[in-house]
Amino acid sequence: MKTKIILFLLFCNVGFSQSGEFMVYPNGLIYSEQSVTKLKHIVDSLNLKFRVCEFNKVFKSVSQTKANYISLEKTKVVEAKKDMDNNISFEEFLKKHPKSKISKNRLVIKSSYFDDYDNKNIIRVSAVEYTDRDRFDISKEEDEVKSFFQTSVKGKWFYEYHEKTEYSDESIEAFYFIDDFSSKPMNSKYSRLIQYADCMVDTTSQVFYERSKESGNRFYDTIPRKYQKFVGYIDEVLKKPKFSNENFEILMGMDTINFEKPNKKLKISKKDKEKIDERRKLIEEQFISFQNKNQIWEDKRIARLDSLKINDSNFMPMLITAYEESKITMSSDDEFEEYVGRYISKDAELEMKRNRRVIGGCSMDQSPRIHAFNIALLSAETTKWEIFLRSHLNIMNDRFDRVSDGSYAQEGRKTYIKELEVLDIDVLDLIIGISLRVENPSSNHYYGSINRIGRALSESKYKIEIETILLDMIKDDELDDYNRVLIYFLFDNYNYSIGDENVKAENKIKLKEAVSKLPEYISSKIQTEN
Repeated sequence: MKTKIILFLLFCNVGFSQSGEFMVYPNGLIYSEQSVTKLKHIVDSLNLKFRVCEFNKVFKSVSQTKANYISLEKTKVVEAKKDMDNNISFEEFLKKHPKSKISKNRLVIKSSYFDDYDNKNIIRVSAVEYTDRDRFDISKEEDEVKSFFQTSVKGKWFYEYHEKTEYSDESIEAFYFIDDFSSKPMNSKYSRLIQYADCMVDTTSQVFYERSKESGNRFYDTIPRKYQKFVGYIDEVLKKPKFSNENFEILMGMDTINFEKPNKKLKISKKDKEKIDERRKLIEEQFISFQNKNQIWEDKRIARLDSLKINDSNFMPMLITAYEESKITMSSDDEFEEYVGRYISKDAELEMKRNRRVIGGCSMDQSPRIHAFNIALLSAETTKWEIFLRSHLNIMNDRFDRVSDGSYAQEGRKTYIKELEVLDIDVLDLIIGISLRVENPSSNHYYGSINRIGRALSESKYKIEIETILLDMIKDDELDDYNRVLIYFLFDNYNYSIGDENVKAENKIKLKEAVSKLPEYISSKIQTEN
């Protein structure tokens, strides 16, 4: 297992600090006291600005209604499609097609999005999921269904027909709408929370520029770049230790390691296994020796680098030339950006990082989070609040692209909510503001992940206040049904992440009582534990 981890570290390019994901400063935070002080000054101004804001925007709830869902395979599917076209009633449909699978009285929402791949606007109708086994949704091109939703949909069918293929049977799935979709104005106390989120999380900014370039250990720049030449020059002059990996391709090519499914059984002869084990042992010994040498080199790198800059007249001209090219090509890496930040400016380093979007190569690849943290850190140091908070929230919500993402890798990704709590932000207002869903959000409004935010709240120092507010929201019939269900999930995720089993048990009782206040068509479908 130890050898597998070593190989994994090399191929997946994983980065960890010895005490966790990121270095922790003496203040107990991942940002220095100096950075925190700078950020607090900005927060003070933003809070003052928020207090004098005019709250003239009316937010509306997500378009929602009740519907019955059916699916039918093999038997009389074409006839069922004709019945839906003829707008047969739901009861009559079940009489004619008793083999249909049904799910009655579901809360459904209507949303729209742009499909970048097909370059089309899509409308999606989705049933709110209460378990992993009741995900139902139908998506269609907007042009195809626009007229359908411009009139009353009550008592109508919205279906998707699938022809028989060599891989699947003929089938149809559909929603039968019990009522029309509706969207109501949000209560002012909830609108205020959404506006507070928009005030704190600048809606005019993004962490990455639109022109930003994808990078990561699975993205390779085939064109030689000057930044690579500069880094190579540093490594050569300072005699950076090297590690030969010429045998790795042989091992990986034999399919003896599967990091996404580590329990996969391997079919391999005893003789080949002995050879592989010998090779692995050798690689492990070589790697451990390399690690020790590399750590010694790293400990001395910056001091030697400062000396090199003073004594080598080629240093700064090469760095500046490489930097100017990188601004155009948007090609660089962490090491080169560190040199730019140290010897040109922190602002220049931040700009380079915002031009480079890191994609995770596998589930355990920490590079997207490390990149986001470095952006947040630089934004704090250069007092760019709008970039700092979005980047920190991305870390909290684990909002990154990865080639794959196994659940076993997610536990180690922390939320760092206390870094926000020390900044005098109304953190709970912010969290609820990015958790509520509305039909008409501000452009570029930041939405949080209910799962990750629940986990973050479990690490907050304001747990009693959190529990009271969330439970009251679930009970509040002035809040729309969809958001009440989302807050239920938020509380459930929060409670799941709490370490104290006694508190968990008490909260389950409170949650069950709050759920009983939801409309019966919802509460009857939520399975709360005793």
